[in-house]
Amino acid sequence: MLAELALQALTPAGPLARRFGLLREGIALWSRGRRQRKAWEPHRARCRAIIAEVAASLPRRRKVVVLGSGPVRDIPLDALCASFDEVVLVDIVHLPLLRLKLWRQPKISLLSRDLTGAMAWLAGDVESRQDPLADLVADGSVDLVISANLLSQLAWPVADWLEENPARAAALPDNLPARCIAWHLDDLARFKGHICLISDVEMVERDRSGAIHERLDLMYGVKLPQEDESWLWPVAPFGEAERKREYVHKVHVWRRYEGRSSTL
Repeated sequence: MLAELALQALTPAGPLARRFGLLREGIALWSRGRRQRKAWEPHRARCRAIIAEVAASLPRRRKVVVLGSGPVRDIPLDALCASFDEVVLVDIVHLPLLRLKLWRQPKISLLSRDLTGAMAWLAGDVESRQDPLADLVADGSVDLVISANLLSQLAWPVADWLEENPARAAALPDNLPARCIAWHLDDLARFKGHICLISDVEMVERDRSGAIHERLDLMYGVKLPQEDESWLWPVAPFGEAERKREYVHKVHVWRRYEGRSSTL
């Protein structure tokens, strides 16, 4: 708890990240990842291995952009730095521990972006969604874009905020959580380089007997192409969120993502 409070005070974060609880949740994710390092390591290791394999297969390796970089525990950062001229980590919050770890690495740059493009719109600061990746899309040297365990994380802060602010929600389009997912997929499709997409797509709540009590579509109905591979990730093992319940996510991987199979 003291470590989380210290990070809350020391982490540089814009007003939108604080207002929408994304700084708090970023720190909570870091903390849970430490507690559940053993349970999460198979998932992280598979992510790192897939990203490293995709990167090694590319004919050109000038710049790689990692969207949803977080604490980079699921990113093979050393391999990317060895292969690419430039590594760009993009997230709405970069914790001080990461900044300290990377400050001597000249190849790495950190960009703080709202990857939904919608937070300022929800807050009433602008009149429509803002393009969060226009400059990176226009950069012809980007040979690889990685969206890593990000896609499902774009919807829930918006869904929570809309539920807590019904008056403002009434003035906004329907299905905004799903739209945030669809917008990110469309943003990815605009890049000319290779796209590697990794995302959890479904959450299952089950008890110790294995009985399923809830199944949640983390994509909010947005359809995706057939995945290349999948596995289960025990995001909250028994005792993490509840003593008698575990929460397991299904992860899908697209080694070369080229677009959605259908629109909203």
